[in-house]
Amino acid sequence: MNVGIIGLGLMGGSIAQALQQRHHIVAYDINEDALQYAMNHKIIHEMSRNLTDFAQKVQVVFLCLYPNDIITFIKDHQLAFSSNTVLIEIAGIKTKFVKDLLPFLRQDLDLVMTHPIAGREKIGVRHANPSIFNKQNFVIVPTDRNTPEHLELVREFAREMGFGTITDLSPEAHDEIIAYTSQLTHVLSLALVDADDFHFQTARFIGDSYRDLTRIAMINEKLWSDLLIANHAHLIPRIDQFIDSLSRYKDAIQNNDVQTLVSLMKLAKERRFSIEKDVKE
Repeated sequence: MNVGIIGLGLMGGSIAQALQQRHHIVAYDINEDALQYAMNHKIIHEMSRNLTDFAQKVQVVFLCLYPNDIITFIKDHQLAFSSNTVLIEIAGIKTKFVKDLLPFLRQDLDLVMTHPIAGREKIGVRHANPSIFNKQNFVIVPTDRNTPEHLELVREFAREMGFGTITDLSPEAHDEIIAYTSQLTHVLSLALVDADDFHFQTARFIGDSYRDLTRIAMINEKLWSDLLIANHAHLIPRIDQFIDSLSRYKDAIQNNDVQTLVSLMKLAKERRFSIEKDVKE
């Protein structure tokens, strides 16, 4: 199958690499350097500088753009695609697309909303690596407009890419849980780095705990500012819940309340073990 990639960044390049053994990969990007790098390193089979030509060559297109750019791109360029083209977007928010994009989508195009929950702190096609998908979680957000055949096609792509768990969610449920598992964790990582008072040369005194907690602070600020603001309705309550939790730890420590502190730790440990058990099952 001819599979198109629009946006040859980290995710677009990684998807291309993961699928290239089974499909003919054609890429379109306004960044000439990204296209040429992908061709030179055999990440893609074919590159296209003309969107109209690109659109006529592919039956399926992965839209690997920032959330707001996906909306703009489809509104501006959807007429270029042939009837029954399957468009697969991979952004980390969904309710916004239902509101701002689906009403404007051509009836003969099928937009499948997905979220490959994978990535790394580096950006750009030069850091593409299909191993980031190995046994990770993949979410599909079906709508009434999606055909069963196209949804199954997307599930097959996810399996081919190496994802472990594939879950269907509503747009609202997706945005609610991702606010906690992804967006809040990025805010915490950023805030932890921001809390450094620079009294010491921090790099000389860090271990794995600091490295693990702050790795994602090396962030793509353009992408993540879009995501955090677009999902603020779900994210702000999660931040408030975390502040309440942090305050309980602060109070226990400040009051020398060992019993409460131990109870909080045990509860958190039990919950984390439970998550680990669910992952293995």
